[in-house]
Amino acid sequence: MIAVAARPSPFIKVSPGLVRLVGTIELNAITRLSAEAVTLLRELARSGVAQVEIDLSELTSANSATLALLLECAELARERSIRLTYRELPDALARIAAVSNLLPLLEN
Repeated sequence: MIAVAARPSPFIKVSPGLVRLVGTIELNAITRLSAEAVTLLRELARSGVAQVEIDLSELTSANSATLALLLECAELARERSIRLTYRELPDALARIAAVSNLLPLLEN
């Protein structure tokens, strides 16, 4: 049997209210990353964090998979009464969101 190494999470908790999203977000990883986002936001909500900023400055791609993940995070945060903002939204990702009429969902 071949051992498959677990990929490190692209979510890096910098401080209680700051999370960094790094690397490339691939479409085939969205299910796993959505589960990681649920766990992260659940932990933050339990610890009393009411506002979270996700820093996107270290993303290496801006594609529809990334947009899907950010929208999922926004919905998860709303469900947990967490105010979520994004820092350094890449221009390419903002364009994809704007063309899709989804940019307001990423702006708070």
